[in-house]
Amino acid sequence: MKPQLLLSMKGYRKKDLLGDLVAGLMVAIIALPLSIALGIQSVPSSVSSHGIQFGIITAIVAGFLISAMGGSRHQICGPTAAFVTILFGYLLSPEIGVTGLAIAGIMAGIILIVMGLLRAGNVMKFFPFPITVGFTTGIGVTLLIGQLKDLCGFQSSGTEAIEKIISYIENISTFDLATFGVGVLGLLCVILLPRLSKKIPAAFVALIVCTLATLLLNGLGADIATIGSKYGKVEAGFFPIDFSGIKDIRFGALIVPSLVIAFLCAIESLLSATVAAGMTGTGFDANQELIGQGVANIGSSLLGGLPATGAIARTAAGIENGAKSPLAGIFHAVFLLVMYFALMGVLQHIPLCVFSAILISVAINMSRFPLFFKLAGFGLRDTVILLVTFILTVVFDLTYGVLGGVAVTFILNIGSMRVGMSVTLSEKDEDANGMDDCATVCVKGSLFFLNANRLSDKALEVLKGTDRLILDFSSVERVDETALQKIKGIEGIAASMEKTVTFVGLNEKTSARFEKFYKLV
Repeated sequence: MKPQLLLSMKGYRKKDLLGDLVAGLMVAIIALPLSIALGIQSVPSSVSSHGIQFGIITAIVAGFLISAMGGSRHQICGPTAAFVTILFGYLLSPEIGVTGLAIAGIMAGIILIVMGLLRAGNVMKFFPFPITVGFTTGIGVTLLIGQLKDLCGFQSSGTEAIEKIISYIENISTFDLATFGVGVLGLLCVILLPRLSKKIPAAFVALIVCTLATLLLNGLGADIATIGSKYGKVEAGFFPIDFSGIKDIRFGALIVPSLVIAFLCAIESLLSATVAAGMTGTGFDANQELIGQGVANIGSSLLGGLPATGAIARTAAGIENGAKSPLAGIFHAVFLLVMYFALMGVLQHIPLCVFSAILISVAINMSRFPLFFKLAGFGLRDTVILLVTFILTVVFDLTYGVLGGVAVTFILNIGSMRVGMSVTLSEKDEDANGMDDCATVCVKGSLFFLNANRLSDKALEVLKGTDRLILDFSSVERVDETALQKIKGIEGIAASMEKTVTFVGLNEKTSARFEKFYKLV
């Protein structure tokens, strides 16, 4: 295993450097307001007034280290929405707090490195698709609920989603029209501008527009909360972990947080790396990626940052702006460092509601509501898994959601485990026109989340040596959503290689599931 940075330098050209520089700058412009927003929402003001700095430090330190040490060519790392509600609760806990969270982040980093060395990245590929959609939608809904406070100017409290909703209803009289108006203006910016061009840094534009609107309205007598009114003067700097208070930390209370952080980081990072691979037709080393994520989280925690993971939106933005190698992620971190020390003096005028608007957009995209509702009607077994994971995540937290989803998944798939699956490869021959090489992979039994990767690995191996792959499903008894997702991935990679995949032998039930899944994705 080697960091992708070293591997990508072979054949690296001057024009690649220019592409990485431009991509790094554009991603930094996107990442700055996101990092501030995520820092504010992750860190309770009653616990620390440095939430803004924590968010930016995370993007700088973790962003640099994961690009230098990770296994993905295009991964951009930093604070993400998936962590917001989890970190907020951990920081409020008297047994954890700021120092405890930093230590938990270091422990999570060590766990990730060990996972990478043990090649657990291959195991993470078995994670069921309905659980992934269920908990990401659950986190998105929870994040969305949390943003209503600053968007509407509510004077409310509560840490859990249900508590917040009740508090909003009880404090409806504190609704502030001016704050809501500026927040909606910011929301329109982040939603509509990308439709004009994906290259427009919508969140950055929203900051400027909403800050000008706030200065005008506050000058006319409004009372829109800003960074300055809540946090005072914000100064740039790093906040190395204070080990003097470590004697007061109950390490037993940090076991679950460190495991949750490591797990979520692994899932989110590998998902982001998979998306990047699909967009560019390149592969990635899942185990090296875990090692890089571990190093990044340790570094971030030591210097005053928060837990970090691969960020799909920022990674995609880097690719769309011409990123060629991990240097784009390194440049993004360097540009953020310059912005951090150059722009902190003007932050005090930015309204808090614009950050809520930015995160509402993030939460909506993260929730993937159209996919969630389509999956909910896909099949009874997968629907139960999806809904159990989602409900437990919203009502309780991610830990309950994932554990509940996994438990239900294994219970409902006992029959499929008994049947199993086998994959065989026929002799390579020519296609019907006698032109291209083709090979047939015959699949037998039940194809589901625990064995779908065997098919994926075999198919991709065969594709390297043939122009056309035939997947024979005549002996397949059942296909679940996770397997269909993997098959869709095979087709995407084959297309990037300018090769074709053909399915034969689909029975009526399996064919119907294929057709239904392909319509929803």
